[in-house]
Amino acid sequence: MFLLLLTAASALYSLTMAVLLVRVMRAVPQLQRLNAPPPARWPRVSLIMPARNEEQTLESAMRSKLGNTYPELELVLVDDRSTDATGTLADTFARTEPRLQVVHVEYLPEGWLGKVHAMQRGMERASGEWVLFSDADVHLAPGALEKIIAYAEHEGLDHVCVLPEITCSGFVLQMALVSMFRLLCVSTRMWAVSDPRSSAAMGAGAFNLVRRSALERTPGLEWLKMEIVDDVALGMMLKRSGAKSAVLNGRNGVSLEFYPSLGAFIRAIEKSGASFPFPALLLGNLLLMVLECGFLAGVFSGRPALVLLGVGTWALGSVMTRAFSVWSGFPRGPAPLAFLGVLPAAWAAIRSAVLALVRGGVMWRGTFYPTSVVRAGQRMGR
Repeated sequence: MFLLLLTAASALYSLTMAVLLVRVMRAVPQLQRLNAPPPARWPRVSLIMPARNEEQTLESAMRSKLGNTYPELELVLVDDRSTDATGTLADTFARTEPRLQVVHVEYLPEGWLGKVHAMQRGMERASGEWVLFSDADVHLAPGALEKIIAYAEHEGLDHVCVLPEITCSGFVLQMALVSMFRLLCVSTRMWAVSDPRSSAAMGAGAFNLVRRSALERTPGLEWLKMEIVDDVALGMMLKRSGAKSAVLNGRNGVSLEFYPSLGAFIRAIEKSGASFPFPALLLGNLLLMVLECGFLAGVFSGRPALVLLGVGTWALGSVMTRAFSVWSGFPRGPAPLAFLGVLPAAWAAIRSAVLALVRGGVMWRGTFYPTSVVRAGQRMGR
């Protein structure tokens, strides 16, 4: 009976995920297929890039952004207390690029997360009608910004979140990321973000494009100053303030190398360790592992009916993950084993919670934040 329940629960989970992923892929437009007419006047766009210790990826990403042909583009790079050559590289670009301003942050005020503070400092220098918050390692293809602005103006949008095409090396890391992003797309109800009647909201650190007038109707970035998941929280804040939002699939237009290695991914997850009570995070990840991998109990049960259900569950998950990978630009190779990606992802999350418990807080971008401070500043889920 236990094997039956375990296999059936995993099969129901896989079927539900498949249905919801289809909804996501049908509802979210692809950037490359946008064909909105250009506006009568191209609005000024201020591209704000917080950067801390990005010397390895900054140069190529900056060249891709500076190579954009958008006619009214202003770039503001905020060097957030970098200890490497990030600031020097930024200043070198600024000497030959009149569209680029560089802001050097040497001091982090108490009560602010470094990235959100850098975004705020960039806002203080920006003059655009639209503000684009984008991580410093993001690449923009030529013409991508024109397509997105034309679409936003034509549809009367206030906020556009673009899901980037993610590249990463290492099979295990690829499994972990595709597993994590499938769950993200479903858990945020991405298909409903553009529905003004829905509370569903989304944001992406790689590309959050915001109409300045809409941002001015919100409590502002200061309201998010201690929110670790600042990108999604920005989308939530805008939606609650009446902004009209949309999500786009940025494949072939907006891209980044998400993490250079599995170790870097695990270390990056440390910042979320104080966001949830340890028991809830532990139980949630254990349940997720059971639902993702529980069909294996049927596959190896030796009972024909359970073996058939288990194999069918695996096949459904593999087909849907491959379809999602093609749609989003993920490598397709890990699709048959993507269910195993939940294991390193869950391990990273549990490890982050244990470290936060032991340390009494989290270390992020060179600054330590006590757990009580992080939770007091959280906006997601409130």
